[in-house]
Amino acid sequence: MAKKVEIIGAGVIGLTLAKELARSGIDVAVYDSKSRVSDNTAKASGIFSKSGLARIDVDWKAAQQNTLNGAVLYAGKETFKVDTGGTVAYILDRGIFAELCAKEAKEAGAEILLGKRFTREQILEAKRDVDTILVGADGAVSTVASAVGFPEIKEYILTYKAEYDGAWVPDLHKAEVVFSTSSPRFFGWTVPYSERVLEVGIGISSSSRRNSTGAFGSFVQSAFAQQRVGNARKRAGYASIIPLSTRKRTVIGNVLLVGDAAGQVKATTGGGIIFGAACARIAAKSIVGNIKHGKPLSLYEKEWRRAYGLDLKLHKAVHAYYSSVGERGFASMLRIMNVMGFNKFLGKYGDMDRPSLIIKRMFLRNLVK
Repeated sequence: MAKKVEIIGAGVIGLTLAKELARSGIDVAVYDSKSRVSDNTAKASGIFSKSGLARIDVDWKAAQQNTLNGAVLYAGKETFKVDTGGTVAYILDRGIFAELCAKEAKEAGAEILLGKRFTREQILEAKRDVDTILVGADGAVSTVASAVGFPEIKEYILTYKAEYDGAWVPDLHKAEVVFSTSSPRFFGWTVPYSERVLEVGIGISSSSRRNSTGAFGSFVQSAFAQQRVGNARKRAGYASIIPLSTRKRTVIGNVLLVGDAAGQVKATTGGGIIFGAACARIAAKSIVGNIKHGKPLSLYEKEWRRAYGLDLKLHKAVHAYYSSVGERGFASMLRIMNVMGFNKFLGKYGDMDRPSLIIKRMFLRNLVK
C-alpha cells in the first residue's frame, strides 16, 4: 500500500491537490523545475467565474485585479452582448494567485520542492515504487503522461496574448470575444485589467499549420484591435498551449493525471482552473481512500467523469459547432440569438463553467411557462 504522494507540477491544480492531501494527513511533496511558483503563470488569462471561485478553497482576494459583469461577442458585422447586471467573474493576477495557493499548501503541511526537474527515467522509477502514488499535474504537454503511456490528446489550441498599457477599454467590466478568419477553430479576445491596461489575445488550432505569434500579429493589426490598442505600449507577451479534449484514461496503476495534463479544460474558452481544481479534490479523496482504506485509485477516473464529464463534453460540442460554421455562420447564429433575446436569458441564467445547468434552466423555464 502506498505511503506517500509525489506531485509533478506546482501550478494551481497541483498545489490544490497537495493542500487537500496534507490536510488529510498524507505525506505529499510537489516538484517543479521553475524557481518560483509564479513563473510562467501570466501565459494564461486570469478570468475566473464567481461561482467557480466559490468552489475553490483558496483566499484569492489579494490577487483580484478587476471584475466582469458580462461579455460582448463579435462576428462579421454582428454583435451579441450579455450583461448579467452584477459580478459574474473576477480577473486575478495569476502569479499572486499561485503564490497564495502555495502558501496555503505549505501551511497545510505539503512540501514544495522548486528547481527540481523529473526526467522520464525518474518518473518511471516512481511508477515502479509500490510506496508511491505519482500525480502528473504538469500541464497540457505532460511529461508524466508521455512517459507512462497515457492516451494522447489529438488537438490543442495554441495561444498568444499580450498586455497593452494606454489602451482604449470600451467597457471596464466586459470581456470581448471575436470570431474571425484570423483564429481558425478558436477566437480572439480582450480582457480589461484596468481603465488603461488591456489584454489582447488569440487562439488557433494546432491543426491549422500556423503559429500563434503570426496569427496574433495579424489580429492585432485588424481594425477591431487597432481601435483598442492603437499606439498603446505592449508591455509583455506570452505563448501557451491548451488541450482540446480529455484523455481517454487518467489513471494507470499508481499514476494519476489532473488538470491540463488530464485534459480537464473547457474546450469553449480554454479555461482549466475551475474544473482542474474540482477534479483535484476528487483525486485527493481517491488517494486518501487508497492509502487509508485500500480502495482502488481507479475510483478517481469514475468519480471525476461522473461529476464533470458531461459538462466537459458539452463544452467540446459547443466548440465543435462554432469552429465548424466559420465567421459567417457564427455571425448568423449571433443574429438569431439577438432576435430570440437569448442574451437576456444568458444574463440571468448563464453559467460560464456548467453548460449542463444552462440546459436544465432552459428546460425548467419552458416547463414553468
